[in-house]
Amino acid sequence: MTDVLLFETVPGQLGSKLGLVTLNAPATLNSLSLEMIDLLMPQLIAWREDDTIVMVIFQSSNDKAFSAGGDIQALYQSMVAHPGGPNPYAEDFFEREYRLDYLIHTYPKPTLVWAHGIVMGGGLGIMGGCSHRIGTPSTRLALPEITIGLFPDAGATWFLSQMPRHWAYFMAWTGCQLNAQDGLAVGLIDYLLDYAEQAALLECLTNETWSADGEANKQRLSQVLQDAVDVAQNFPPSQLVPHEARILAVMDQVLASEKPVSAFYAAVDDFADDKFLARAANGIKRGSPTTAHIIHEQLKRAAGMSLQQTFELELVIAVQCSRHPDFTEGVRALLIDKDNQPQWRFGSVDAVPSEWLQEHFTPPWDVNPLADMPDR
Repeated sequence: MTDVLLFETVPGQLGSKLGLVTLNAPATLNSLSLEMIDLLMPQLIAWREDDTIVMVIFQSSNDKAFSAGGDIQALYQSMVAHPGGPNPYAEDFFEREYRLDYLIHTYPKPTLVWAHGIVMGGGLGIMGGCSHRIGTPSTRLALPEITIGLFPDAGATWFLSQMPRHWAYFMAWTGCQLNAQDGLAVGLIDYLLDYAEQAALLECLTNETWSADGEANKQRLSQVLQDAVDVAQNFPPSQLVPHEARILAVMDQVLASEKPVSAFYAAVDDFADDKFLARAANGIKRGSPTTAHIIHEQLKRAAGMSLQQTFELELVIAVQCSRHPDFTEGVRALLIDKDNQPQWRFGSVDAVPSEWLQEHFTPPWDVNPLADMPDR
C-alpha cells in the first residue's frame, strides 16, 4: 500500500534540517483523509519540538493538485448512515481537521507551501495556514463548497475575514476558480515561482544559515523567496483585477441592502456579458440557497473574532451541515450520482427561513470541542 504522506528531513547548514511533507494520494488528488490528518498532526508536533528542524515545506507528489479538498466521499457515506445526526465520523473528522489547520496557522517556524495545481477546500485550509505560499503557473484556487451544500471552512472564515470584503464574498458566494495572479491580488499567494524551480529553491534553502529564532527565520525566508520570485511573464494574467471595480461596486450595493443574499443573487444576472463573471455567477445560481445564507452570516460573525474563535464557529456550522440535508444532497448530485441536479431543501434564497439558518449556528454541545485551543 502506498503511503499517502511522505515525510523527509533534508540536511542544511550547521546541523539544521528542513522538514519535507509530500502529499501522495494522486488517485484522490490528495484529498485530505482522516488517515492523512492523523499522520500529519504528530509529525508536525514532533518537528515543532525538534530544535534542528528550522522550517516545514509542503508539496505534492503529482503535477495535478496540491490538494483538491477534504475526503468528501467518506463524509458522504457517514451522512447517509446517520441522517439527521449525530454523526460520530463527520464530527470527529471536522474537529481533527480544524485542529491540524490551527496548528499550521500557529506554527512557530516557517511553513512553506507549493500551491501547485488544484488547491481547493481543505487543501486551501492547509495552504492558508502557511507562513509562505508559492503560486505557480498552474495554480487553481477555489472555495467551491456552495456547490455541494457545505460552506468555506478549514480556516476560510479567518482568511476571508482578513481580505477586502468584496473579494471575500465574491470568492465564497461564487466558488470561482482563481489563478496564481488572482491569489496574489486577494492575499492568498505570497510569491510567484515556476514549479520547475522547486529543486533549485530547496538547494538554496539548504545552503542558507538559519538561526534558532523562528520569527527571524520567517523574515529570512521571505527575503530568499523575494530574491527568487518569477517576473510573472509565464503566468496567466489575473482574471479578478480587471473586474475589481465592477465587483466592488456590486458588493458595496449588495452588502448595504436589507437582504444581501437575495440582492447578490439578482445582481449576478448582469454578469452574463462577461465570460469570467458569468461562470462565477453560475456558482451561486446552482449552489445551495442555504449555504449562500450561511456564508453571509459566517462572514458577518467573523468580524473581530480571534483565529481560535473562527475555528469554533466553523465546527458548529460543519457539524450542523452534516446533520442537515443540503450537504448530503449536494455531494450526491455532484460527486456520487453526478446528475448535477441537486434537490436543495429550499428552491431559492428567498425561501430559506431565518429559523433554518439559525439552526446551522446553534452549538450541539454545551462546550465546543475546540475550546481547549489557545485563544489567539
